[in-house]
Amino acid sequence: MNHLRGRLRISGYEVLEYLGSGARSTIWRVRKRRTNRFFALKRVFKQNGDDDRFFDQAENEFEVAAKFDHPAIRKYYNLRRVRKWFKVQELHLMMELCHGSSCQGDRPTDMVRIAEIFLVVAQALAYMHSRGFVHADIKPNNIIVSDDGVVKIIDFGQSCRIGMVKERIQGTPDFIAPEQVLRRPLDGRTDVFNFGATLYWTLTGRAIPTLLPKAGAGIQLLNDMRVTPPEELNPGVPPSLSRLALDCVETKSARRPQSAKDVIVRLDLIVHTLTRNERRNKP
Repeated sequence: MNHLRGRLRISGYEVLEYLGSGARSTIWRVRKRRTNRFFALKRVFKQNGDDDRFFDQAENEFEVAAKFDHPAIRKYYNLRRVRKWFKVQELHLMMELCHGSSCQGDRPTDMVRIAEIFLVVAQALAYMHSRGFVHADIKPNNIIVSDDGVVKIIDFGQSCRIGMVKERIQGTPDFIAPEQVLRRPLDGRTDVFNFGATLYWTLTGRAIPTLLPKAGAGIQLLNDMRVTPPEELNPGVPPSLSRLALDCVETKSARRPQSAKDVIVRLDLIVHTLTRNERRNKP
């Protein structure tokens, strides 16, 4: 895709590198010429008349994410509408350039590091919830970890206000909460489920069963979902971390930790315990 760089022109910026793509979008590393600062540019474009929903999602992403100021949440700086014949044909979202790899692309295996990463993610979610929003799409690909350990959560295209009932099912099949599939009101416990499913995948390399299978087998019954404890799939997983993942992916939201703050309390203790044990075991 680097060969497309020459076709993309952004006034005041130099387009340097293609970083990735999504539905009707591409992401690029760019440099602002006047300040020499680097950014990530998300370009959302129209291919046909049915693409308005991608524009709506991108505008929602900017409007929600621009409200946040947290070190573990990607910053959004500007939204530019590109018009042709008085109609918007592209959207350009100027975002913080987050260095590192996603948990999907480079799955961590050290248990202390996993607990530390997910503690930061839980803190970012608690911040979002305190502002009245849910992320609604936490998954390994939306957690970026830099080489020096900085953790960022990204992609707020499906984020919404707490209590919202969405008109259509939105979410990633391996990590989606039951209430997202059943189109019920979303709240902080929805993010807790997505978080738990992501933690489970990170601990085991396997996805949990959800109500929305990828293979198109149809919506499963709520009571048909049994999740194998992570410690049975990976003996290196501490029981406390295994239990937390299972509690977070309870199908009934009333049985999950009731807030990201509850998750933080448990992860704080887990990190402390694992770190202490690691120090004791060092020669």
